[in-house]
Formats: sequence, C-alpha cells, structure tokens
Amino acid sequence: MSRAKAPMVIAAVLSAAAVVVGIVLLLPDAPTAPMPSASGAAAPTASAQPSAAAPASTSIGRSDAGIGAQAQQPSDEPVALSMPELGVDLAVVPVGVRDDGQMDVPLLVSEAGWYRFGPEPGADAGSAVIAAHVASDQGAAPMAVLLDATPGFTIEVMTRSGEVLRYRVDTVEQLGKERLPVDELFARDGEHRLRLITCAGEWDPVAGAFEDNVVATATLIG
Repeated sequence: MSRAKAPMVIAAVLSAAAVVVGIVLLLPDAPTAPMPSASGAAAPTASAQPSAAAPASTSIGRSDAGIGAQAQQPSDEPVALSMPELGVDLAVVPVGVRDDGQMDVPLLVSEAGWYRFGPEPGADAGSAVIAAHVASDQGAAPMAVLLDATPGFTIEVMTRSGEVLRYRVDTVEQLGKERLPVDELFARDGEHRLRLITCAGEWDPVAGAFEDNVVATATLIG
C-alpha cells in the first residue's frame, strides 16, 4: 500500500476533451453488467486546458455490449460524499457507460460519479466505486486530496433517503494503470468496500493519459 504522490505536471497538461480519471470496465463473466476496470484511465491532452465546468472526462472500457439492456435495480443511491478531515464535500451522481464503452464521469469537478451498475454504498457485498476528476483549468479539483492522503481518514456518504454511511480508509495506493486489480476493484461479491478513484502520476502526451490512478479503499464502520 504505497502512499500516493502528487503528479508534477497536472496544471500544465489538462484538457477539456481528456480523461482525468482512468478506469476501464471489464466484465468477462457478466455480459449484461459490465464491471469497470481501472487500467485504462485516460488523462487530458496537452493542447488545451479543461474549464472548471467541463474538466477532462474519465474513460473506462468494457468488453461486452449488453449494458444498455440491463435494468437498473432500485437502490438507496448516494447523493453526497464528504471527507471531513480533508475538507472535501462533493455531490454524487449515478453514472454508467458511454457509447464508446468508457465509464462516464461528471464534468463538474464538484461532482463525483457512482458506478450505478455495481454495488451501492452500504451494500451487503461487493465494491461501490466512486470516481471524480483530479483537476481543471482552475487547478487541483477536490478529489486531488487523495494524491497526498494517508490511510485512516473518514469518508461519509449520504444516500437519497438521508442515511449517512461512515467509512474508514484502509489503504491509499498509487498504481500504474497496467497494475490495477480490476476484478478486485469492481467486485460484485465478497466483503463490502468503498473505492474512490482519480488520476495521478505523469502526463503521457503520446497515450493522452496520466500514467497512474490513485485508489482509496475504505471499510464501512457505521
């Protein structure tokens, strides 16, 4: 579990058409419910900087084409997220998969996206995944606090019913996209976890993406 390190060139390379959070959704054994895979996180291009209202979008690939046919199950979906010790508050909106097969992420840096085809926060099992942009042309976005965060801080998730779920962060890891444990990050069974994901590392102008992702994994405590 390595501590995340802040990227050196975020401000200089962000672009409105780029992806600041990279998560590739792959679900080989469940064709109607793709499971994001964090390995394909893309970042913004160096040609232009994203605006605060339209930061780089997150990209997430998937291996199946049945996502559109899957009926979303009713749930007490998350609507807000707070990291009190880090001074962060974000709105949370449900997101799915774009036409190009990538996981969608809200354009506003003040919002995070919950992957609605996976478990919701507070579920009995599996990983609830929430992702957000790391920066905009105004500088670091709220989720950028993960770049220097260490385990032990609390995440509070408010659901539509008004319930507040409290999580304690067990690990904060910065991983190259090729090393992301996709099956684990987007697990639909096993012990329940919350995963927060954003981009990190150096900007790769050839790939048009940041090299790494930061993943904070948290356990429900109340």
